[in-house]
Amino acid sequence: MKVEQNIVSRDWTVLHKGRRFYVNFTESDVQTLALCNRDNWEVSEETEDGIEGFSTCLFDDSIPEERKRAEEAARMIDELIAFCIDNWDNEFIQGVQDDLQAQRAFLEA
Repeated sequence: MKVEQNIVSRDWTVLHKGRRFYVNFTESDVQTLALCNRDNWEVSEETEDGIEGFSTCLFDDSIPEERKRAEEAARMIDELIAFCIDNWDNEFIQGVQDDLQAQRAFLEA
């Protein structure tokens, strides 16, 4: 047996100040469709209209309100990513790892 590709993908649902955010981290050692046209982190928010991504794009002719919204969105993205990094190995993941180790022991028996 030989592993051809390693993909790490982790998803979080974060509730912050009454707002629900979805954060995804995906990394691969070879090209994958999950990483096309984006960095490793993707953050979106649940709104009344559905799930929407954050807009942090600014243009030369952006008005001050657009600049302020983009700066606030960028700051929120940074906070959410930092929170997810801090909670990478939370109790839920530890339980999953324990279950996987039990499955492996069963397979090797």
